[in-house]
Order: sequence, then C-alpha cells, then structure tokens
Amino acid sequence: MIQWQETLTPLDRIDEPAAPLREAIDPSALGELTDSLATDGLLQPIGLRGPNGEGRYEIIWGHRRFLAARSLGWTTIGARLCPWDTSPTMARMTENFQRTDLNPREEALAIQKLHDERRPIVEIARLVRRSVSWVSARLELLSWPADLQSAVAAGALPLRSAALLAEIDHQEYRRDLIDETHRTGATAATIGVWVAHYAADRERIIRNRETVQEILERRETFRVLFTCECCDAEEDTQRSMLLRVCASCARALIESKHESKNQPTS
Repeated sequence: MIQWQETLTPLDRIDEPAAPLREAIDPSALGELTDSLATDGLLQPIGLRGPNGEGRYEIIWGHRRFLAARSLGWTTIGARLCPWDTSPTMARMTENFQRTDLNPREEALAIQKLHDERRPIVEIARLVRRSVSWVSARLELLSWPADLQSAVAAGALPLRSAALLAEIDHQEYRRDLIDETHRTGATAATIGVWVAHYAADRERIIRNRETVQEILERRETFRVLFTCECCDAEEDTQRSMLLRVCASCARALIESKHESKNQPTS
C-alpha cells in the first residue's frame, strides 16, 4: 500500500518525470489547462515521490498541471507525496488508469513495463483493475506495425479493427485500409472480408503480378450482405443500423411484418 502525504511543494524542487507514461503533450490542451488554473486554481494535486538524497522530487502524475503552473509563475503547487523508493510506474498507472487518462498505446507501454518486471498477466490485471483479456490485448498491440499503433493511439481505429488489419503484411495496402476504415467507419465484419480478399490476392501483390491499385479498385465490389428483418431485402452491412427495442416491441414488429405479407393484394 502506497503511503501518501499532502503538502505544498516548491516548483523549483520538482523534476519532470524520467519516464512519463504519456507519449506527447498537446500544446493546445496545455494552453486550455493553463487558462483553467489561472481562473479556477488547482482542483487536483499532482503526485510526487521524494524527497531524494538531494531534497528533490520527481513527478509521478500531473505533468501537465506542473507545466501549466510553472508557466503561470507559481512558486508552489499542491501535491501528494509518496516515499522516493515507491515504484513510479505503479503509482502512475494507478492514478492514470483510474481516470482513463491514457490512449491504448500509452496503456500498452505502461503494461509492458510491468510485464518486463516479470509480473504475471493475472497480477497486472489485478493491479490495474482490468480483465486478463484487456491486459493481453494491450500487450498484443505493441506487436503490430507502427502505422496501426499510431492509428489506435490517435483514436482513428478501434482495437478490434486494428487487430484484423494486423494480418495484412503489405504496408501500402494496409495503410490504405486504415484510411478507408477511418473514413467509412467500416465494421469488423467488413474488414474481415477485406482481409480475406487480401489473403487470396497476396501472392500477386507481393510478386507484383498485379498492382496494388488494381486490387484496391476491385475491393470496391467486395460487400458483406445481410437480410433486413423488416422487408427481407439484401443490403450492404454498411447501410445497416442498430435499433434497440424491448422484447414486446420486437414481437409487434415481427407480427406486423407477417400480417403485411399475408394480406391479399388487390
């Protein structure tokens, strides 16, 4: 159990994190946070470990709040302190995971740090209060190509879609599918069809017997069809929509459909 102590800490004795969980700090988001601190003050303390032998502290969480406070010329900041020998990885993960403050790749990198310490996946899942499958999916993410990881980190691609596209080992073709998935909101079923057709055409693509562009043009004809529950028409799944109804309303819709089909035509 980590022991915390709340106090005001001088900013000039605080060092930025040696290995931050967050991959990048958005300047516009930092500007908004600075404006918020100037108007409302600090609503949540930052997390520090220390002091060390030189009387200094290291940021565990709240890096952006620290930068914003420093830009405003503050001399002290509210902080929660834990001993210097506290694992910064564990403390950061506890705070950030509870606030869902990280993108999936940042979560994966944090999970990897614990995994590198030879912690079992079951233990990691317990520590971050997630399922074993959730932890395993994050570790798998780090094995994917960089373009897929970046798309997931940017929120342009769901994890399920990225997992399917990871099976495509042709970089140009995969990047085109990433863009198309983001543009059209393609479902996992549709992406599965794309991947299956790539597998069928892979040898021609790799050996340049057929250009990638020709394959991409032909892919426009690939469709996953479903039968409409109301009119029985065959439609593309891209044109489907989810309708949440209770059981009684669902029965009423089905009965209405049957009645309309059984009515005599004039």
